[in-house]
Amino acid sequence: MKLSLKLITYLSLIIFSVISIAYVSILDSKVVNKLDGVLWTVPAKVYARPLELAEGGKINVDVLKKELEILSYELTKGIPDTPGEFSQSQRSVNIFIRGFGSQEPGLYRLKIENDKIDSIKRKDGISIDLIQLEPLSIGGMFPSHLQDRILLNFSQVPKDLEEMILVVEDRNFYSHKGISLRSIMRAFIKNTRALGIEEGGSTITQQLAKSLFFSPEQTIKRKIKEAIAALLIEIHYSKQEILLAYINDVFIAQSGRRAIHGFGLASQFFFGTDLKNLSLDQKALLVGMLKGPSLYSPINNPDRAKTRRDLVLSLIKNDSLITEEEYLDLKGRSLKVIPPSFKSLSKYPAFNDIVTLDLRKNFDDSDLRTKGLKIITNLDPVVQDYLEESIKDTKLQLKRRYGSQLNGLEGAGIVIDSFSGEVVAAIGSTKPNNYGFNRAINAVRPIGSLVKPFIYLSALQHYSKYNLSTLLDDSKLSVSLPGGKLWEPNNFDKKFHGNIPLHVALSESYNVATTRLGMDLGYSVVQETFTKLGIKKKIPKYPSIFVGSFEMTPLEAIQAYQTIASEGFYSPLNSIRTVESSEDVLSLSYPYKVEQRFRPEPIYLLKFVLKQTFISGTARGFSSRVIEKWKTGGKTGTSDDQRDSWFVGYAGNYLMVVWLGFDDNRKSPLTGRTGALQVWKNFMSRLDPIAYEVRKPSRIRYEWVDTKDGLLSGERCKGSILIPFVEGTEPEMIPQNRKKCRISEESYTAKVLNKIKEAIEVK
Repeated sequence: MKLSLKLITYLSLIIFSVISIAYVSILDSKVVNKLDGVLWTVPAKVYARPLELAEGGKINVDVLKKELEILSYELTKGIPDTPGEFSQSQRSVNIFIRGFGSQEPGLYRLKIENDKIDSIKRKDGISIDLIQLEPLSIGGMFPSHLQDRILLNFSQVPKDLEEMILVVEDRNFYSHKGISLRSIMRAFIKNTRALGIEEGGSTITQQLAKSLFFSPEQTIKRKIKEAIAALLIEIHYSKQEILLAYINDVFIAQSGRRAIHGFGLASQFFFGTDLKNLSLDQKALLVGMLKGPSLYSPINNPDRAKTRRDLVLSLIKNDSLITEEEYLDLKGRSLKVIPPSFKSLSKYPAFNDIVTLDLRKNFDDSDLRTKGLKIITNLDPVVQDYLEESIKDTKLQLKRRYGSQLNGLEGAGIVIDSFSGEVVAAIGSTKPNNYGFNRAINAVRPIGSLVKPFIYLSALQHYSKYNLSTLLDDSKLSVSLPGGKLWEPNNFDKKFHGNIPLHVALSESYNVATTRLGMDLGYSVVQETFTKLGIKKKIPKYPSIFVGSFEMTPLEAIQAYQTIASEGFYSPLNSIRTVESSEDVLSLSYPYKVEQRFRPEPIYLLKFVLKQTFISGTARGFSSRVIEKWKTGGKTGTSDDQRDSWFVGYAGNYLMVVWLGFDDNRKSPLTGRTGALQVWKNFMSRLDPIAYEVRKPSRIRYEWVDTKDGLLSGERCKGSILIPFVEGTEPEMIPQNRKKCRISEESYTAKVLNKIKEAIEVK
């Protein structure tokens, strides 16, 4: 039976209607689910620590200037009058802070006396106890699409920004129902007259629909879908909700693989501060970019961006939102955007990996990639930059000396606060900004002589048997191993030194004496020390463990040395201070923990020897003035065949570990002294850390002893050294030939006075 044309038409209409209704229903469901549910997956934001400047606090002005430069502050000659500027005189620094969080923008004057902040005053002369610079944005935990944004609520949207958006993008926003034929016609006429694009025809609701649901293709089909979605959005949501969604979602810039969405993040990205702190010309720049984020990028196309910004200012002037005088003032301002702090995932990949490890102890990956958490870390951007500069510069210096032997040389470094355990900088490669294998946390390597202080600390806890002048045997040693094999350790200088004082054995890093000491102590005693230092691995019971066959990552090594550097107080390493929700509500804090693991006396004795490493041992080279200024101590480490070059050392409040070597484990021309130590030296010379004073434990007293036999000596005796002892453990015997040169300070002074008196009487 043939169907009539009328019936076919009816059937076609029914089918079309069913399909249309089904499509609209599906689209309606998508709109509601999208806008009622979690509208966007918002990645966690990772920030460096905010620098706090407090009255009475110590300050290194050069380091402060470096931090301001990293934050893209501009040095001016006169008093700063714009956020993001600073000036310096001989005894003061003026900073116009941009503002971040609760810290309002404003001009502050720091008066500096003797490396301390004497006072902090506002522009109006009111004294302030503390100010805080905005933290550097250093990365994020991104979903696969790499869209980044900061969600705002409507109270965080400045009224003048809202008015500006409506003037430029959709004048009739509050009167239309999602689409506006009047806007389309007006835009067509205005753009034709201007011979360019001054105004768009799509409503804000249409732009939101396009952004949320459709591709950017310019087709009639897509325009129809966009219009339907816009009408549905208008049915379900208020104008305020739609405008807020637009402000949070609109695409504004591209930074590497990372897409910058929304005015909240754009404000941070281009100006380094919250949206509420922006001036009118800065807001106009962001609004102007909506027409073409790439075309009007102030970074790539500053002239076009300024022209577009000035056009936006002109439009709001014509709407009487600003006066002619204000317009001329704003138009005359330069763009003053900051360079991007990072592209793609993170500015500091190795440090970001450590942060991720810490976060995963308390958060799921899905929460980190979708909940918009704000993570304030312990990273110090100045220390991080110095670390990166030091390893790159040192590698160039070493390559000039060793040539092609160092092709493919890799490295890692970590810097922590000795006392709190806060990780303040980290690199996982000699190319610090590269992503990939992070040697700081993943390179498990033999630590060489870095292990030796752990052995000597084990001994020094037994006061009755060991002190710094106890003689150790450094003669040839043969140890029987399973299978009938012999192991015969040797010293780096290929010599044996007989009986030597304990402090000499450690400062000179003698392998044979250390092996004998470890075997005398026993594996269980050494294991106990390892555990108290925070080393979780069990030591294998073979003697080569005492001279460096033990394997650790740089992160594990610096954790072990943290307890030594902090006078015996163990603090687990941490990279995070706080985690806040997207509403700035504290979700989790990471206060540092402290536990005393060792008595102060053995730690004091050990640190005396680690200081000798810089005076006469394997780390010698610094002047005595610098050694005393920084309160340094450290240890070089070189594994078999020089496959690994290590150094761990502390100065001021900082502890740093460096590893250099090859990923394929081939031999290197570098020792701990010629390789890793040079990175440490370059770094500390840049940082010039401020030292702290360490109190001598009450049970410690100093005695002059001989550097060869360890027995009592005197200041005027040849080959003597003044070293500390736990009271009651110092040597009692003095050889006959040293009795004459061992005299008390009182008797020596009396002798000098008598000679002076005799000379006067003769005259």
